[in-house]
Amino acid sequence: MFARFTAMSNTPYHFYGNLCLLFFIMLSSTFSSADTEIQVTISESKIKQFQVLVDTHRLTRTSGKQMGNLPDMKFDLVVSDDGRAIPSKRGLQVTQSKYWDILFEPGSWYLRDQKVNIVLPMALVGKGENCTHQGIMIIENNSASYQIATETCQYFQFNALGGTKIEVNTKKTNNSAIVTTAYVSEINNRLPEKSIDDIGEDYPNLNPTVFSQLDYVQSSSMTAFGTVLKGTHYVSNCATRASAFPDCSHMPLPAYSLAKSIIGGIGLMRLEALNPGVKDILVKDLVPECSAWGTITLKHLLDNTTGRYGSSQPHSDENKHLIPFLNKTSAQAKTKHACNRYKVKKQPGEQWVYHTTDFWLLGVAMQNFWRQKYGENTDFYNDALTPLWHELGLSPLLDQPHRQQDQPLTGWGLMLLRSDIAKLASALSSKESILSKYLDQSMFNKAMQVDNSDRGSVAGSENLRFKHGFWAWNAAPALDCAKEKWLPFMSGYGGISVVLLPEGGVYYYFSDGGVFRFTEVLQHLNKTHPIC
Repeated sequence: MFARFTAMSNTPYHFYGNLCLLFFIMLSSTFSSADTEIQVTISESKIKQFQVLVDTHRLTRTSGKQMGNLPDMKFDLVVSDDGRAIPSKRGLQVTQSKYWDILFEPGSWYLRDQKVNIVLPMALVGKGENCTHQGIMIIENNSASYQIATETCQYFQFNALGGTKIEVNTKKTNNSAIVTTAYVSEINNRLPEKSIDDIGEDYPNLNPTVFSQLDYVQSSSMTAFGTVLKGTHYVSNCATRASAFPDCSHMPLPAYSLAKSIIGGIGLMRLEALNPGVKDILVKDLVPECSAWGTITLKHLLDNTTGRYGSSQPHSDENKHLIPFLNKTSAQAKTKHACNRYKVKKQPGEQWVYHTTDFWLLGVAMQNFWRQKYGENTDFYNDALTPLWHELGLSPLLDQPHRQQDQPLTGWGLMLLRSDIAKLASALSSKESILSKYLDQSMFNKAMQVDNSDRGSVAGSENLRFKHGFWAWNAAPALDCAKEKWLPFMSGYGGISVVLLPEGGVYYYFSDGGVFRFTEVLQHLNKTHPIC
């Protein structure tokens, strides 16, 4: 059985400097009413235990247990006098590691037996990927240990327990007040949360076990699930195979292909609102590598209807050809590959074929358009999307999308907290959405299935559609509705679904067992919250 954390005072990994002294200085009268910012340096990680559970692509064949090591890195941390420990920079931190980038989330610190303990949620994220391995780091006086015992990743799963050298220094410039204030604002902007185990107290006819989908999704594959009903966010726990995760509200969640909706869909809707006609610009006019793409537009990329494909069978191209694209090591190589991989088989707009490569090209096109219009040093994500996330009060994780060089990974690269997905999805599904004033209304209403004149392309079955980066499911047969009822939803690799329900309602789950299913949950919800 994989070991849980125990006392770490006997571990041999020492830092240079005196963490304990730093904290006692902070607690002295001079600093008693102020927070302190420190810099933490991680180096020379060493593995104690490494257990591979799933390795579909044989990633550890040559690397062995090296993939259980943390990357060498530095990060700044605000240590608050109320017991909080807040990373100064949130979101994905790019490292020099061959295998991993990393992120730390806010945790806590406390004194025990006159020793300082810092507990931080963390996650390793595969380079150029969205595969996420969540864990915990504990810094105790003169040592640091970490444990990884859960993930949201279908093809690579492992347990790791290790230690690392730590160096701690006080920062000469103290941004602690800014960091603390921003964090308090973030927490205050979240939807009210309750445990989903208590949903029956508010709605006696709702059974919390239905939302876990235990009959279909193995508990070992489920990272998190929840629902938003009448403005309250009902949340699950976040089980691991070892020590309890310190704070489920700070467990980093990978978006995978939710990014197609969040960056691709919302992104082009935002650009179209700011610059009408962008969606109809020819791809070849913004992406020179696609000079042979004729009359294909940005809208065709967003709808996956370019007419260029290998097979029209659902997900056949994606399953056969995605890995060679992902393995390209530069943005330019990815673009060249995406432009030349498929031949023309239909006129643009005639045939839907799911392609992550189309969304890569959409991101390249949006970035090139933005820079042509506003300058080479601008960025469509930072300038057009980040302000929307701030308006919604989302976490800083969305400020740092995954990138190849400086190109956002429009089709698969983003990190979220459960509070982010609840707030964003609820904003999308609300009748008076705050997003409506920032996005092109025609595109937004079609994607949200408000405009019934164009439900989108048939996407694998008659009851599935795809429009402007969002999926839609006709729930009428399952819910016995008198007429068709199309529900928009977002979908991500491995078993991630975010269903947008009427009046700001949401059901979501993040899993990695390859199960995409929510019919039974919606049938259950329909009893108390009519969906038809």
